Amino acid sequence: MNINKSFLSISSLVLFILLQSFSGYASTAIAIYPAQEVLYVKPQAKACAIINIQLPQKGYIYANPKGDGTGKATTAFAKATQQIVPGKTRYLPGTLYISPLDNKPVYIYKNKTSLCIPFEVHTAIKSSYSLSITIEALYCDDISCTPIRKTITQIIHVDTKAPEFDTTSCDMYKEPKEIIHTSNEKNESGNFKVIEAGSTQSYNIIQAIIFGIIAGFLLNLMPCVLPVISLKILSFISYGNNNPRQVRIMGILFAAGILTSFLALASLAAFVGYNWGELFQHHTFIIVMAAIIFALALSFFGVYTFNIPQIPKLHSANIYIDSYFKGIVATLLATPCSGPFLGATLAWSLTQHPVIIFMVFINIGLGMSLPYLLLTFYPSLIRFIPKPGDWMITFEQFMGFLLIATTIYLLTLLDASTLTKSMWFMLLLSIGLWQWGRFGNITKPLLQRIISFCMLIVFIVFAIFLVFSSQKTSQAEITYKPFDWEAIVHNNTSQVAMVIFTADWCPNCKFVEATALASSEVIEFVRKNNITVYKADITTKNTPAESILQQLGSRSIPFAAIFPAGENFSQPVILRDIYTAKDLLKALQKALELSQQSPLPELMTLP
Repeated sequence: MNINKSFLSISSLVLFILLQSFSGYASTAIAIYPAQEVLYVKPQAKACAIINIQLPQKGYIYANPKGDGTGKATTAFAKATQQIVPGKTRYLPGTLYISPLDNKPVYIYKNKTSLCIPFEVHTAIKSSYSLSITIEALYCDDISCTPIRKTITQIIHVDTKAPEFDTTSCDMYKEPKEIIHTSNEKNESGNFKVIEAGSTQSYNIIQAIIFGIIAGFLLNLMPCVLPVISLKILSFISYGNNNPRQVRIMGILFAAGILTSFLALASLAAFVGYNWGELFQHHTFIIVMAAIIFALALSFFGVYTFNIPQIPKLHSANIYIDSYFKGIVATLLATPCSGPFLGATLAWSLTQHPVIIFMVFINIGLGMSLPYLLLTFYPSLIRFIPKPGDWMITFEQFMGFLLIATTIYLLTLLDASTLTKSMWFMLLLSIGLWQWGRFGNITKPLLQRIISFCMLIVFIVFAIFLVFSSQKTSQAEITYKPFDWEAIVHNNTSQVAMVIFTADWCPNCKFVEATALASSEVIEFVRKNNITVYKADITTKNTPAESILQQLGSRSIPFAAIFPAGENFSQPVILRDIYTAKDLLKALQKALELSQQSPLPELMTLP
């Protein structure tokens, strides 16, 4: 009965932490988008693109310039092309804020802000062009700080018939060096700016070290880390009564694994410029970590058991290696999480000398290692943990659900096309692990185990090929523009337009995109004939796109419509359901022929 109560108490605590932590993830959703989806500009003209940034109510990002305090200024960079040449980004003044970490003034943006990117058109050719803009910011709230990096596309339509662009809309924006924050600005509390005297750098280092240890300790309660940590403590319980010395070595090596990872992260931060969690901006790292966590979850549910060869002389060494590498994995799992004190501490440390960065990261690692070092050197504390029993199996399965939740969270960081492939990756991985657990466990004959293990490798290799081979695409690929019926109609006299109707929930659409639309012949044909391709995404409600789809005589997807240029614009060539690259090439050729012919009898009227 006492064990059941203990288990329920632990489960309730874990569930509360899980809900609190994942609610923090939801709050960091930042919307970054162009104020106008399509800008209409005359050839050889000057114009500007306004980019809106919508922030959650409780958070903020740093202004540019940000002031003397800790933080990272928001920046935006536009990639120049031969046709569109951007100028220096301009920003709005920020609101004064006194950082609680170092009592220095900084300037921030709350709720909603925007920035301006002036550009010049260096072409006289009538067409639509893309301006790629990358925004980087540090989003902070009361609990943590998260680096944000997002690339968006501004569509610029160049046409002699375009109205004169009103560049006065950018007058309120200034380059950072032109923004002067006056000394009588008020901060968010309504108080005038006050800079505390007597604050020295040594005091800040001590403060950061203390906060680092606390933040590291609290990382153990994050849902990314908790399952690995919990099971490691349970392994301490299992070995504790029989071999206290072995438990002590396991604890030290587990802490060493944690510190090794933090030293690696400190090196990335100090010498490469990586921020905490920035590894999770790379799709490959996300997929690999999600696969490891998912595989660990399956083992918790008993789908398979990883059996390390039990060579008597090496049995202890295997246990110690397992402890060390689980410490490394636990730290890697912690990087997408950010607990209390961590954000402010890291934000301050990343602006300091590499020596201080290493000092802070090591102390965060020590804080994370603290519970295991205490259990290692004070084994009497283990008596407060329920004794081994059947409840451990239930607890292990409960941890498996937490790992599944962590896997889902990591996969949501991927874009739609990569997410679909990653789901197939997880399915193939689970089949491979299932057959290994079913036919390759230690009770089976040696030959059967070898064959089963080889099958596991085949499944994993095939899954890797499925996901990562498509990421190494050639430079030649179709550039999709967001569906914009006005732009299609506006450009109908001179350019063939192809509209691809698709959705993330449509597997046949993804098949067509990966085959017909990825064909080198189709890509070359589109490029050679200057065909504009629009993507009408109806994953969620998209009334304009769905209206055109219905008027084209379809209510299902995949569906493609190729609109000829000129007087036959209202006679689109259509492709229904699954189509091949050969089908698409025939349809495109037909649309080009219609563009050069006199009008056909009208079959349909489009708005």
